[in-house]
Amino acid sequence: MIKRLVAFALDQPFFLILLVALFVAGGVAAFRSLPVEAFPDVTDTQVQVITLFPGRAAEEVEKQVTIPVEIGLSGIPHSVRLFSHTQFGLSFIAVTFDDAVDAYFSRQQVLERLRDVDLPKGVTPELGPLATPIGEIYRYRIKGNLSPTEMRTIQDWTVARQLKTVPGVADVVTYGGFIKQYQVEPDLSKMKAYGITLQQ
Repeated sequence: MIKRLVAFALDQPFFLILLVALFVAGGVAAFRSLPVEAFPDVTDTQVQVITLFPGRAAEEVEKQVTIPVEIGLSGIPHSVRLFSHTQFGLSFIAVTFDDAVDAYFSRQQVLERLRDVDLPKGVTPELGPLATPIGEIYRYRIKGNLSPTEMRTIQDWTVARQLKTVPGVADVVTYGGFIKQYQVEPDLSKMKAYGITLQQ
């Protein structure tokens, strides 16, 4: 067999040169179209579920938020791993899917499961940004002689907005502090005296 191949190569030099040229051209084309990254992403498809429960201890957050969400997300098709982390006022859950699953399909599956999860009033889980598990590159903390509410306001309205304008930043996830709220407490006796109802 080898003798025949050698004899054919010697008898047909033009065909052999053409074949080598095709291989070289294909290699050059593949090299030019091959993406080059400093840190290539070889991770699986992952969906992050972030739930804020401000002012609650880690044990309470785990019992009322993390465990119900874990139960709701268990058994999703093509999911291979479920990881959770709970800390003060924050529940973080990461669902990992196999390589064959599309990122948008996996997020849709998680959203459908989250609709049926029974959580405390005012607690709404949110999906993390559409990024890879190695996408979280920086954590920071705001310090100062301000109240937790004032620091949270600075984070939400100044720092986070500026960071989102940086090219390549997919999202900024904020937790901690207290969100500023405005509460209206009507005086029912005075409203009744003036003939005004709450609906008005």
